[in-house]
Amino acid sequence: MQYITGFEHYQEEAGTAVTLGKFDGLHRGHRKLVERIMEHVEQEPDLKSVVCFFEMTEFKKMCHLDQKKLMMNEERAIRLDGRVDYLIECPFLSVKEMEAEVFIEKILSDLFHAKYIVVGENFRFGHERRGDVGMLAKYQETYGYRLEVIPNEYYGERIVSSTYVKEVMKTGDIDLVNRLLSYPYTIAGTVRKGEGMGRRIGYPTMDIFPCQEKILPPAGAYVCKLEVDGQWYQGVCNIGKKPTVSSGEDTILSVHLFCYEEKEEADGKQVVLQLYHYLRPEEKFDDIDELKRQIQTDIREGKRHFLLTMESRRMLLEIKNKSEEKN
Repeated sequence: MQYITGFEHYQEEAGTAVTLGKFDGLHRGHRKLVERIMEHVEQEPDLKSVVCFFEMTEFKKMCHLDQKKLMMNEERAIRLDGRVDYLIECPFLSVKEMEAEVFIEKILSDLFHAKYIVVGENFRFGHERRGDVGMLAKYQETYGYRLEVIPNEYYGERIVSSTYVKEVMKTGDIDLVNRLLSYPYTIAGTVRKGEGMGRRIGYPTMDIFPCQEKILPPAGAYVCKLEVDGQWYQGVCNIGKKPTVSSGEDTILSVHLFCYEEKEEADGKQVVLQLYHYLRPEEKFDDIDELKRQIQTDIREGKRHFLLTMESRRMLLEIKNKSEEKN
C-alpha cells in the first residue's frame, strides 16, 4: 500500500475503485466501504483501490474544536496496509472551498480516474457541504463512473459512527467499543523509563506515553495485549496518573505483562497496546500492600478473561465443525 499526503503527489494512471470519508476509527461501517472497493479490484484486477480520508486537524484547530481522535494517521495506515493499493490523506482545508461539482470533475474523474465510487448514505463534500449522494448519482454518466451507496451500519437502533464510538468510549465500555470497531481499540505509544516502583513491589510495568491527540478511555484498569518488537503479550494495564505511588499529572499507560522478561530493555521502544476489557476504575490505595492485593486480583481477572476467550473460540469451532459434518 502507498500512503500519500496531498492530491498533488498522486500520479496513478489506472482506473480506481475509491471510497471517501473521515475514517476516524475505521469502524464497522467504514469496513463495509473498504471491503466493497476491495471486491471491485478483485473482480477487475486492472483497477486500483483507493481510500481517501479527509484530515481534519488543522480545520478543527482553526475553529477551536476538539482535536482528539480515535485513530492516528499512522494507525490507519497500519490497519489498511496490505488491503488497499492507496491511502490518500487529504488536508480538509485544501478542498473546503472547492465546489462539489469541481471536486467530482477534478479529483474523482481527472485525478482518480474513478470507475467505482463507494460512499455511505450520509456522505457530504464540497463547499458548504453541497455535494451528496444525489449529486454523485447525477454525474455518473457524465464522468463514466458507477456510484454505490452503502446503507448505514446499525448496532441496535444506533447508527455505527465515530461519534457513537466516542460516546461509548467515555463510559469505559471497551467491550462495546471493540464490537463497534470490529477490532480491539488500539493505542500506539513510546515506552519511557519510570521510577521502578512496579519492579520493587514484584509487578514490573512498562510506562507508555500515547500521543496527546489520541482519545483514551476513562482512567482505570483494563485487560490488554501489547506488541513489542513484533511479538504480542497478554497483560493488564492501568490508564491514569498512578495516584498511590505518584503525584504527577501526566496520563500514563502502565502495563504489566504476564510473560515478558525483557522490560529493562524496552525503554524508548515504540509499542502498540490493544484494550480488551474494563476491570475497574483507578483508585488511590491506603498503602502498597493494598495496591499489591488489587494488582493480584487484576492479573487473575486478566488471565481469566483470556482463558474464557480461548474456551469460547474452541466451543464455536466445535459447533462449526459439527455443523459442517452434518452437511
